[in-house]
Amino acid sequence: MRHDDPGLQPERTSLAWMRTGAALGAVVLLFMRFVPGPGPVVAAVGLLCLVPSVVVLLSARIGHRARVRGFVAGDVGRLWWRNITVAAAVVVLATATAVLIAVDGLA
Repeated sequence: MRHDDPGLQPERTSLAWMRTGAALGAVVLLFMRFVPGPGPVVAAVGLLCLVPSVVVLLSARIGHRARVRGFVAGDVGRLWWRNITVAAAVVVLATATAVLIAVDGLA
């Protein structure tokens, strides 16, 4: 499907979301590797935060076609839930990291 956007905005947006999902996944893997604490707790938090990364990656790919159709129709929908999902995962990771490091420092 062709659209009249010479700047290829749908492609840039999809690629930006894919980079965001990949970066979040990398941060989660670093969390799981380097944050001290009980293994099951670190694994549970890591896997919980890895799910949004996969969802963002998949939705960027699937949402690309919808974005192109929206540009052609002149109506681009906003997927605000992705912003909230990424922000929530970052807050959970940061809080868990701070708590696990503090608890490990006390021990």
